[in-house]
Amino acid sequence: MQIFPNGTMTYADPSQQQPDLDGNGLPVAASSAARLSVICTISTLSENRKGRYDDGRYRNCQYSVTCNLEDVGSAFNSVKSVSIIHDIKGSLGTFQVQRIEFYTITQTVEIWL
Repeated sequence: MQIFPNGTMTYADPSQQQPDLDGNGLPVAASSAARLSVICTISTLSENRKGRYDDGRYRNCQYSVTCNLEDVGSAFNSVKSVSIIHDIKGSLGTFQVQRIEFYTITQTVEIWL
């Protein structure tokens, strides 16, 4: 199925993710791990500026991102957060992945943020 792209989703490569804790249970410093970018369709489920305080402004929003399955692959299950960039609005931010649905008939993936 063809998607109608209006943005880009960027996330850390799941095959090269580092553990959060070292052998002693101490946090591991973030590194510049390889990041992957995928073109996608970004849909706004809800957005208002009366929500929680985030990045210096009040924002409460939910997005749905649809991508081709071949672009993200099945290893996408282990991704915890993604950054989305809309073609017109610019960077929308980094969000935690709430739910992932793989649609094999249409060969697409829908991610709720």
